[in-house]
Amino acid sequence: MMPSSKQPSLCSSRTFIVLVSVLVSLICLSVYIYCITVAKHYPFNQMQIDSSMEIIDTKTMLNISLYQYIINEPDKCKDQVPFFIFLITTVAKQVEQRQVIRNTWANKANGNSTGVTIMHLFMLGFDKDTDSKFILNESQTYHDIIQKDFQESYNNLTIKTVMGMEWISNYCPQSKYVMKTDSDMFVNTEYLLEMLQQNLPPKTNFFTGAVLRGSVPRRAKESKWYVPFSIYTENYYPNYCSGTGYVFSGDLAPKILRSSYKIKYLHLEDVFIGLCLRKESIDITYPPTSGLFNIYRVTFSPCSYYKLVTSHSMPSSEILKNWQDMQEHKGQCSRYAYKF
Repeated sequence: MMPSSKQPSLCSSRTFIVLVSVLVSLICLSVYIYCITVAKHYPFNQMQIDSSMEIIDTKTMLNISLYQYIINEPDKCKDQVPFFIFLITTVAKQVEQRQVIRNTWANKANGNSTGVTIMHLFMLGFDKDTDSKFILNESQTYHDIIQKDFQESYNNLTIKTVMGMEWISNYCPQSKYVMKTDSDMFVNTEYLLEMLQQNLPPKTNFFTGAVLRGSVPRRAKESKWYVPFSIYTENYYPNYCSGTGYVFSGDLAPKILRSSYKIKYLHLEDVFIGLCLRKESIDITYPPTSGLFNIYRVTFSPCSYYKLVTSHSMPSSEILKNWQDMQEHKGQCSRYAYKF
């Protein structure tokens, strides 16, 4: 007779099934926790946004504190509180633009000429297509970059701007004035500082720029500025300042930051900031004359640029050339020192 083979016991089979079930449950739980964490951290499904411009999660509020600093400058204002700070939106590949801006309108010499201290910070998100060591090296050289771990995207400009508000609130709350602007802008810093210095003591609850009134939400899905009713139900936006360049008193940064936690996320950063101002009952101050803040490119001449604050959509080569021309000819030009 052949020896009978040993049959597995019923108890062993049940134990195996239980162990497998527990293992599968743990894996599912881990995946669930990961998905929840990512959903809270990123207000958008980025791949869907890039292809359709459609906002996925219509209930998300921005919580900037969930994003972690990759690069920070927490001691920037430790030794000296600046009169004025530039917050400049940029992307990693814009190395030349940043260098030109450092050498022209963001240079601290502009403050020296008017007797005040100015600083600047370039604001970046995370770009998976850029070698981070180059940004880190640039940061270590100039100490003028802040970066958090949100994905770099047009649709995340609001996150980038609120990051700047958070930074001012946490690390430089005593700064008198701040300007948020972009890397394709020409800024006549000296003239802006002259006008701000007309206000003594420095203003509070102050916000100015190119004011846009009666703007209508774009409801066509193919629009770059598409906003569905699920995100914004009103027929008109409140008054807001173009994101190309607006100036505000330093005390507003924590107020805007506070309201950013309470307002449904909107990828149009200038409109979103306008909604934060409305939430805080802050009235926008109109510039003292037209033509100071320009949302389009102004045809260059040394004397015309001598009496404006911003001109838009300018490549770095033109910023440098126009800046040099304006400096060489400003003695031949005149302007009125307006007061905000």
